[in-house]
Amino acid sequence: MHEFSFAFNIFKIAEATAIKHNAKKITEVQLEIGELTLIVPDLLKRSFEMATTGSIAEGAELVIKILPGKIKCRDCGKNSSVTLSEESYLTGLQLFQCRHCQSKNTEIIDGKKANIKNVKIQE
Repeated sequence: MHEFSFAFNIFKIAEATAIKHNAKKITEVQLEIGELTLIVPDLLKRSFEMATTGSIAEGAELVIKILPGKIKCRDCGKNSSVTLSEESYLTGLQLFQCRHCQSKNTEIIDGKKANIKNVKIQE
């Protein structure tokens, strides 16, 4: 379950931000997560709750925005949006077909990153 280690890292970054600004409480952390990271939002939220228990972030809301994946076709050069199938979540196997020329000779160009966009604090 990589969600817990990811949640703990989010907490540590938010905590460092709060300490830098002399905050007493973290109330919300906003994330953007690429769909192709295979992170399950519900598991991430539960993991964040566990990781923040007894800290200045306990009770903070984790707001997650999922960003679609994008691929570039190596054959026709066009970009396409992609989404994961249920099978991809179960197997981790991610093969994507170009929506323009149907080639499977593609590369992922977006959707595998996660960013903390905002940390809301109380001073």
